[in-house]
Amino acid sequence: MAHRATIFILLACTAATLAGARVSAFQSGGDERLSVDAASIEIQDKTQRALFQGSVKARQGALQVTADRAEVLYSSSVVDSGGAPPEVSQVRASGNVVVTRPGENATGSYAIYDLNKRTITMIGNVVLNRGANTVRGGRLVINLNNNAASLDGGGGSKLGTTKSGGRVTGVFSVPKRNTPAAGATPAPAPTDNK
Repeated sequence: MAHRATIFILLACTAATLAGARVSAFQSGGDERLSVDAASIEIQDKTQRALFQGSVKARQGALQVTADRAEVLYSSSVVDSGGAPPEVSQVRASGNVVVTRPGENATGSYAIYDLNKRTITMIGNVVLNRGANTVRGGRLVINLNNNAASLDGGGGSKLGTTKSGGRVTGVFSVPKRNTPAAGATPAPAPTDNK
């Protein structure tokens, strides 16, 4: 029992040190580590979660999630892990959430990054930018396995409601066409009436 108490005291000291340090790292289910940076951290080992606050940045490979706050859920007690980093199952971010990947970014009020399913679900006035294209809605689901994204109006949830009244809107880049479309009638040639 004394060994467990010593580990708990070390864990409490580590959490207190990290609160001002801005750095912490967790093992995720894949090969890439998930690193989390914030102004403060509170470890709630009994419920297997860590709460990060203050300009939170979570990064895994080329994926980055920034937010005001984040809750990291992990699979095993830090105290009982024997020194191995806990395995993260979810990152729940809230407040000014921005998800960035190469070629795209999305903003919203709340996001859940499910590391096991490899999905990101965002709700609350979501804006997705891919290149020159912008789409707005209430809820966005990004499947990281196949790079698919689906956006809807949010299902009437107050948090998922969009400024556009629960509808999805988009602005898309359309390349300039130099030739008339198939079946289109060409414009009449100017006539010279002298």
